[in-house]
Formats: sequence, C-alpha cells, structure tokens
Amino acid sequence: MHIIIDATTTQDQLAYAGIGQYTKSIIFALVKAFPQTQYIILLFNEKVSTLEPVIEAYKNVTIGRIGKYRLNDYKNDIVYFTQILPAINRIKQKDSIYFCPYFWRNYPSYSMPTVLFVHDMNLPMFNMYSQQSKLHNFIRKIQYWLTLNKSMKCKYIVTNSQTSLDDFLKYYPKYPKEKTCVSYLGADMEEKEIDISNVLPKDYKEKKYVIYLGGALNWTKNTDGVIKGYAEFLKLLDPKQKQPYLVISGKIFKDESKKEVQGFHRLISELGVKDNVIFTGFYKDEEKYSLLKNAFAFMHLALYEGFGISPLEAIRSKTPTVIHESNVYKEVFKDMAIFVNGKDEKEVGKTLYDIYINPDMYKEEVEKAYILSQKYSWEETAKKTHGVFEKVRM
Repeated sequence: MHIIIDATTTQDQLAYAGIGQYTKSIIFALVKAFPQTQYIILLFNEKVSTLEPVIEAYKNVTIGRIGKYRLNDYKNDIVYFTQILPAINRIKQKDSIYFCPYFWRNYPSYSMPTVLFVHDMNLPMFNMYSQQSKLHNFIRKIQYWLTLNKSMKCKYIVTNSQTSLDDFLKYYPKYPKEKTCVSYLGADMEEKEIDISNVLPKDYKEKKYVIYLGGALNWTKNTDGVIKGYAEFLKLLDPKQKQPYLVISGKIFKDESKKEVQGFHRLISELGVKDNVIFTGFYKDEEKYSLLKNAFAFMHLALYEGFGISPLEAIRSKTPTVIHESNVYKEVFKDMAIFVNGKDEKEVGKTLYDIYINPDMYKEEVEKAYILSQKYSWEETAKKTHGVFEKVRM
C-alpha cells in the first residue's frame, strides 16, 4: 500500500497546536506499526519539521518536497494548486491513497482516493473563521466551505470523537455514515520527570501552581475563563496563605504583537493577578510531563474541542484535571476528570480551592483516571486509521 500524507502542519504555525501534534503523532504511529506500507510525507523545502530528523530513519518513508515554505493562511488554495497538487501528481502511483490530517491545506478528493481527518466543526458552529477583522472572517468563511465541501468526494471521513462526527454529519447529512470512522487520539508523552527549575520560579514547589497548556487564543478556548476562575480561587484563600501561581504554557501567550494576546494580558492586569501568572512561553516536549506532574491541578475550560490532547496528558501525569462540561469532554473523559461550568468563574474557583485544600481526597480518583486513560493510545489510533486505508484499497 502507498500512502501520501500532508505533513506541512508540522512545519507551520500549527506545529505545536493540536493539529500539528496530531499530524506528527499519527505519522510516527503509522510508520512504526505498519512497516510494510510505504509512506510519502509531504513537506516544504527549507523549514524544519517536528518530524525531522527522526522520520528519515524509517525505511518505509520518503520525504516529498513541495517547494518554498508558506504560512497556513488565506493563500492556502494558491499554495495547494501551485505547489502541493503538482507534487502529488508527480509522486502518486496507481494504488496511492491520500491522507489529509488538516483539510484547510486542501486535498485531491476529485482526482485520487482521499481519506480526510476532521478535527472538529468549531469554526462554523461559532461563525469564527478569522479573528483579524470582519472582512477576513467573511473571506475565510467562503474558503472554508469551498474546501470542506470537497469532503463529499472523499472515500472516508475520520474524526477524533463521536461528537465531532455527529457535528460533521449535521452539516453533511448526505455523506454515507458507513464511510466514517471515529478514531480517538493518544498522549505522546514520556512519563519521566526532569528538572524544570529553569522554567518556573525558584519557589514553585513551596508556593505550588495550577497549570494551563494552550496552543491558541480564541473565544472557544475560553482562556478568559481560565484567568477569571483563577482570580476567584485566590479570593477564597486566607490572606495569610501563600498564593499559588497560575502557570500558562504556550508560545502564543508571549506574542504581544497580536491584539488578542494584548487583550488577554490586559485582563490579567485588570483582575490584579499579574504578579502570580507565569508565562513559560515555548516549552520542550520533554518538559511537559514535569510541568503537569508538579502542578496541584490542571485546568482546560475550552467550550468546544474535537478531542482534548492536553487534558489526556494531564490525566496521564496523575494531576487532578478540571475541564469544562462540554459534550466531547463528557464523551472522552467520563470518570477521569472534574467537570465544571467553564463559564462560571466562581464554580471554577471553588473547585480549584477544594483541590488545593484537600489534595488527599483526589488521590484515589487520580489513580483511577490514570488507569482508565490507558485505553487511549497512538498505537490504537494508527490501527484504526490504517484499517480505513485498507477499506479504501478494497
């Protein structure tokens, strides 16, 4: 079998967001689990991928270079028709199947068998295609639907949760359900502690901290809810108590050239918690486990997600995990996490306070959640995904 995979999201601004993480993890899982299958990984020329250089060691992998690096933006269609599609046409074989982990880069469903992975239907559900301006939002909305409408010609649709699949089918009710597959994700994280004293304040063990990992700043991520909930938590503490930090990890939160980041920092100042909020910026993969493991709690209050890799990683770190009561989180993390109304900052604050004051009460729940979380693995994700390729080939 011959699979062509678009891996450009491991090079662009999405490389460390959920989409980029998924692309990296599923490719590694596929090439390891199915060495008899040949893979061509599409990458730009000069920009280093999170797959490199490790991926080059696999004998069943070939890198297909598609030209000059381009950002993922409103010019995607131009890049697709001038760089990506010509490369696909050069390298495809009679038995080739195209796997697209991120539809907005576009895909050749009209010209070859294509399997499309749909992460979520976040943007149409909230009419949020661009945060730059109303004009950008309108333009991106048109591009979104022109591209996603091609999914009707795909041989198979794969999603990361039943919730995501149900949402997709609401917009495309005529797509054959028998050509769909739910493939849950895994946690690509070595459970090994390392020294993080260079990342956090020197007194982090004494003062403790709650952590939030995020790869984006938009309304559905509810990052404002994280700050407001934390501020409510501090109000519940005795004035004589030391105030634990809120650690926010992710490159985006330190880029104050963006309006949404400026607004986020302004909210932190207005709530009077600026001195307690620690921005780590970009963090290394090997630091993630220790950052989560040493926190007294993790919170992720996104109003809508396709799956939720960060909460799964927190659960694997045996950290009490506070998440919003969204449909997908209830589906994926039932009996594994602490559910709250992420839009109610007082409820969030009280929950954090209870975990902070009574850590021993959560130890048994955390251990149980860790065991339950083992059912989610990239190996299982790869098996389901490869099974789809096999069905397409038949």
